[in-house]
Amino acid sequence: MLGSEEVHALREINLNIFPGQFVAVVGRSGSGKTTLLNIMAGLDRPSGGHVLFEERDLANMSEDELTELRRHRIGFVFQSFGLLPLLSAMENVELPLRISG
Repeated sequence: MLGSEEVHALREINLNIFPGQFVAVVGRSGSGKTTLLNIMAGLDRPSGGHVLFEERDLANMSEDELTELRRHRIGFVFQSFGLLPLLSAMENVELPLRISG
């Protein structure tokens, strides 16, 4: 919902991404790119339908399982980087690697 208006950011999406594939999501502003990426990463939940990773529905995964999925199995480069301003570019890249051991 956007105010009192129902918005369908994604509709009738059927997407298969295979191991080793690189995919670019492109489109005009407001077309649902960020919504799609957030739902694919398990950061947001779809209001309908299912997101499957290796035949497991992300809706049935715990937050810890979703974190492990994002940390070790999939990767995204988002438009808004979320970099820590006190760290150099290299330190920002190293940080998740250090956290994961």
